[in-house]
Amino acid sequence: MYANVLARSALRSRATAQQVMRSDLYHFSNSNGQNLPFSTKNRAALAVKMTLYLGLGFAFPFIGAAWQFHKAG
Repeated sequence: MYANVLARSALRSRATAQQVMRSDLYHFSNSNGQNLPFSTKNRAALAVKMTLYLGLGFAFPFIGAAWQFHKAG
């Protein structure tokens, strides 16, 4: 009984290992900038967007504190 369970387990693990190890399922081109979720072609627009994103993220706690002081009167 145990040999049968071990044999099935070995076959199942071997089948899933072969399925996971296949590397031909996806193809990613190896060119510059293709691994980023945004475009880097227009550098001026990228600089403006990054400055706004990072600047607002940094300024948000200070804006919240100023708002709380303003509400307190």
